[in-house]
Amino acid sequence: MVELSTALDPVALGIQLLLIIIGLLFSALFSGSEVAFFSLSNQQELLSESENERSSDRLIVRMLDHPRKLLATILIGNTFANVITSVLAAVVTGNIVAQFGFSQFWVYLFEVVVLTFTILILSEITPKIIAINEPLKNARRISRFIYVMYVLLKPLSSIIANSTLNLEERLPKPNSKMTSEDIMTMAEVSEEEGSLKRDEREIIENVIEFGNISVREIMTSRVNIVAISANDSLDEVLTLIREKGLSRMPIYDADLDSIIGVIHSKDVLPYINSDIERTTINWRTIARKALFIPATKKLDDLLRDFQQEKTHIAIVVDEYGGTEGLITLDDILEEIVGDISDEYDETEEQLFTRFRSGVYVFDAKIDLDDMEEILECELTSEDDDFETLGGLMYHLTERIPNVGERVYYRNIEFTIHSVLKNRVRKVRVKVQGNPAKASQESSKSKD
Repeated sequence: MVELSTALDPVALGIQLLLIIIGLLFSALFSGSEVAFFSLSNQQELLSESENERSSDRLIVRMLDHPRKLLATILIGNTFANVITSVLAAVVTGNIVAQFGFSQFWVYLFEVVVLTFTILILSEITPKIIAINEPLKNARRISRFIYVMYVLLKPLSSIIANSTLNLEERLPKPNSKMTSEDIMTMAEVSEEEGSLKRDEREIIENVIEFGNISVREIMTSRVNIVAISANDSLDEVLTLIREKGLSRMPIYDADLDSIIGVIHSKDVLPYINSDIERTTINWRTIARKALFIPATKKLDDLLRDFQQEKTHIAIVVDEYGGTEGLITLDDILEEIVGDISDEYDETEEQLFTRFRSGVYVFDAKIDLDDMEEILECELTSEDDDFETLGGLMYHLTERIPNVGERVYYRNIEFTIHSVLKNRVRKVRVKVQGNPAKASQESSKSKD
């Protein structure tokens, strides 16, 4: 067999191995610079912090002003270094195969595996990890070298950068818009997986649906408005404030259709220590301007009105200008975060009672959305112009129903429980054919 010294030139082999090592080093340098420079793209305020660093910082800023060209320069250098390394490794491997007569398949396979792992570990992963830990420090160290390559390769990097930009403009843009349904689905999945709590998921859904909710859906109806008459005495007003614990109340002239303003409880405080029985106040003089809105107004628009007008209360009027209801900032917030109780809410109003037989007795003013959750059934549609159980009863009977009258609707039996002053007060409800479903709701039940 021919001696190794005569078949393989040791000098040439040494130069090839040295060039392979240099190629790996250059590849590592370019890989690390990519991470170091682009980690600073949104943190340029960190540059030019000291006198001796300002020259390198200016070079970094100058290159980051053209990120496409900078990236093209780094990728060109990295690719060239890897190609040179691979070619030289193939040459060295070919010489070894020719010298020792090893199987070409296994030797080249061994070369590919070793070279691949060497490039990944030494020239890709390791330098990027080092660079990402201290991007500013490493970017300053290699800024001059990269800038020299940036200038030398500028013609080629400009062509590549412009080509990719033109190609990007011609490619179809992916439709990545996320719909509200997608967000709600993600929230539900996150709740099932334990990433979100139930109340957090409900807040997300409430925020998404916020802009589609009209004032009519959450307002306090006319019959439940607590208001002050312009003819009320100071004693009567103070008594009303103590009993109801309200900070703002509308004031009317003849009736609720003639609201002239809003009285703030704090505006009445100066008169507490006066002779209440003899003191006469012209409520018009201390009443504040009332904000009047239509019942069809959306909550997001109303919230902006509250911000602009710097008020927390609005009077809801119908198409004829009559008072239909009242809405406050608290009502809007409760639509997002749920019920908010204050020190005056000693006991939560019970709007329904469930019996062991599966029969419910609902207050007619309960919101139909809440009733749907309790009964786990659908009662409303988007075209309905009523929001409460009482409104549903009037819609189905088309008149004021009588006590004991039964109405059947969507597999549910409604029986009018009580009527007071032409107003339905209580309704007996029984889900027909599925009492088990009704019995699932027990958190607010009473035996």
